[in-house]
Parts: sequence; structure tokens; C-alpha cells
Amino acid sequence: MLPHECPHPYHQRQARRRVERSGFAILLLSLLLSFAAGRWSLKNVDEYQRENATLREAVDQLSDNNQQLLKQQDMIQGAQRIDVQAKQESRRSLTKLYDELGALKEQLAFYQRVVAPETLVKGLYINGFKLTALAKTGVYRYQLVLAQGASQKRFLKGRYNMIISGELNGKAKQFSLNTLLVGDADAAKYSFRYYQVLSAELRLPPNFVAQHLKLTLSSAKSKGAVLESEHVWAELLDQS
Repeated sequence: MLPHECPHPYHQRQARRRVERSGFAILLLSLLLSFAAGRWSLKNVDEYQRENATLREAVDQLSDNNQQLLKQQDMIQGAQRIDVQAKQESRRSLTKLYDELGALKEQLAFYQRVVAPETLVKGLYINGFKLTALAKTGVYRYQLVLAQGASQKRFLKGRYNMIISGELNGKAKQFSLNTLLVGDADAAKYSFRYYQVLSAELRLPPNFVAQHLKLTLSSAKSKGAVLESEHVWAELLDQS
């Protein structure tokens, strides 16, 4: 059944007022709901901004920590490099000191033989003899150290010779010092009172393989040999 509408003007005004009041209430309720939704949205935005700010602070803190860790890593790596360099330098210094110590021991032994009569062999003796291969192929430098005891006051003069034997193109061969010397042949002389260091260069023939060396010293006052010594060629070479 359809609702009855009274045709009387009063009743129609009352009906319109009820409708208007209902519309106003609905409008007011809509406004309240919209306001509450807006407040809720604003609250969510504020919370998001606070959370975002907190996250940014955390990111900044992590970045600072990362920078500190990178600096510490660089410092550790730098310290490790310095430590390695220090160890290498220490090894080089120790090697140099050992070499210098060996040279000083040789010099000390030499001077002990020269100065201390009780440790001396009387007369002329060979204090040292070595060979050093030079950069030029087949060229060598020898160093011969001669000495006599401190109790010996006389001046010693004479000559020395070397006979180098080996193989040339598969055949036995030997050469004397005067045929191998580079430069003045008169270098094979000695003249001293206490000691003398003799040094010169010699050049071996191509394809010649040296095996042995015989050293002979003769005096200017005697025709015969004063001193002889034989050596293995490879053992004479200065390995340094």
C-alpha cells in the first residue's frame, strides 16, 4: 500500500521539515565521517613521516659506521704493507751485515796471520786467491793476495804464473797466464814487504772449458819455484 499523503498544507510543511531535518542530519553525519577520515589520514601521514625520518637516521648512522670501517680497513692494510716492507728491509739489512761480517772475518784472519808471529807460516804464502766472472763472455778477473810473516823484514820480489788446463773442442789443452792476460804482461809480478793484492783480467779462448788452475810463484833471487798451489777452476769462482 502506498503511503498516504495528506493534501493539507500544514501536513505538507511538516513533511518537508522532516525531510529537511533528515537531510541535514545525513549531511552532518557525512561531514563528521569525512572529518574523522581526514584526521585518520593525517595521522597516518605523520606516522609515515616519523618512520621515514627514523629510517633516514638509521641509514645515516649505518653510512657513518661503514665509513669508519672502511677507514679502519685502510689503516690495517697500510700497516700490513708497512710490516711487509719492514720485514723485507730487515732481511736485506741482515744479508748485508752477514756479507760484511764475512769480509771482516777474512780481513781479521789475514791481519792475524800478518801480525801474530806465532800463527804465521814462515816465508812467502798465499793469503787468498779467487776468480770472478765478468759480464764479457770468457773474461775473468782474478785477485791474488800474497804475504809474508811480520818477523820477515826483507823485501820480496818475483813473478807468478798460472797454468790453466781443460778442454778445447773436446781435446785436452792448457794455457799459461801470459797468453791469457788482458793488457800488460808485466802485471804478473809481485814486489812487497808485508803483503800485496794483485789483480788483473784474463780472457779464455772461445770453446775452451777450464777445469784446473796451477799457480806458481818464483823469486827474483832464485830460478826455481818458491811456491806452488793447484785448484779446481769451479771452486775458485766467486759465487756472489
